[in-house]
Amino acid sequence: MKHALIATLLSIAMNFSITEALALGQNEPYAQRFQETSLNKKDQKVLATLQRAYPKNRIRLARETAVPGFYEVILGEGVSYVFITPETLKNLDQISEKNRDHYFRHWLFGGVFYDMESQTDLTAPLKKLAQMIDVQKLPIENAITREKGSASNTLYVFTDPRCPFCKKLETEIVQLDNVRIHTFLTPLTSLHPDAKEISARILCAQNKVEAFEEVMLRDKEPKNEAQCQTTLTENEKLMTELGIKGTPTLFFENGERVTGFLSAQAIKEKFKNIENMKKAIKERIDE
Repeated sequence: MKHALIATLLSIAMNFSITEALALGQNEPYAQRFQETSLNKKDQKVLATLQRAYPKNRIRLARETAVPGFYEVILGEGVSYVFITPETLKNLDQISEKNRDHYFRHWLFGGVFYDMESQTDLTAPLKKLAQMIDVQKLPIENAITREKGSASNTLYVFTDPRCPFCKKLETEIVQLDNVRIHTFLTPLTSLHPDAKEISARILCAQNKVEAFEEVMLRDKEPKNEAQCQTTLTENEKLMTELGIKGTPTLFFENGERVTGFLSAQAIKEKFKNIENMKKAIKERIDE
């Protein structure tokens, strides 16, 4: 709770975005941080009702906007809006999968909620938040882990050994220092049919790090047998659960997601921003 409270204070007092603030409570469960940091009691009840009415839709946040009755909803990795009438609010306890279409009748999928007076895109921060994950829950035992220097920064990478941009990313990653890198092999077989076999060979290699870097940096494929399929199957499932559509996809310590290539300098800037946020929180706690 203390972490969540500090995150909220920082978002107000130091003009951090709500996305950054929600990502700071490292010790609370991710869903709990969504709820406790930003929702009043009415919004919490609406969220619980939506989750009960749509159990398969991974609704993670519901919050009333500046327009009465108009709620912003994080649904999976996307943002939608639903209009909730006074009748619906009065009957939240009675709503189920069977009658949900009557009470939650009008939805807006996609689009931008825009404040014309302040010229502000109100959807953009929520879209960024919807793409964030709780990196503490990633199964790093299924990743190839490398450490450089003090390993004071952490990077999570989902990659395909046949993906050209993934290989380009690796030429940047080797330029980083003081970093711990967890790499999840997630071959996109629809684009690269032999990527799964190469990935399995890397995971079965006696030295996984060396085998991985030989493939990514020097185009030298391992010759050992490709029998390590279980980890790949689990990684593919994880990829689907996280809504990852392509490689490379990177996640940072604060849960932020970046899809596509990043230069070493851009990654260092992300690390610097996260470190500054940590310092700001520590100063706040120490006051």
